[in-house]
Amino acid sequence: MTPTERLLERLDRVRKSGKGWTTRCPAHPDKSASLSVAEGRDGRVLVRCFAGCETLAVVHAVGLELKDLFPERVEDASPERRAELRELHRQSGWAAALGVLAREAAIVELAAHHVVTGAALPADDLARLSVAVERIQGCREVLA
Repeated sequence: MTPTERLLERLDRVRKSGKGWTTRCPAHPDKSASLSVAEGRDGRVLVRCFAGCETLAVVHAVGLELKDLFPERVEDASPERRAELRELHRQSGWAAALGVLAREAAIVELAAHHVVTGAALPADDLARLSVAVERIQGCREVLA
């Protein structure tokens, strides 16, 4: 049973409405359908009382907890899946490092242009060059 089905079965006078449902709110004396229920793309239950009741009050009124509005997470904990996740994490670090390298290389290039033309680097630019060198060294650690 999905979280949405679990909630809907505990509510009275549920009617289909667009992509969701409307019903009477169980958290207050409701004469009309002021509660909207829908299912999110990830399977979670979206609850909105247009009379102002908090979601917690709504779920407690039908004997549920907030955690009941979310689908159970099914994780593949196999060694292969863990290795795959480690590799994906490592690769995301590579992408970030390459982005940093591109930005910091531009700083080094500008500083080199100053030096080649015989211009002295102002103190602020020299400090920024130092930061660029540190960041490039950090990228080296990620990419090694």
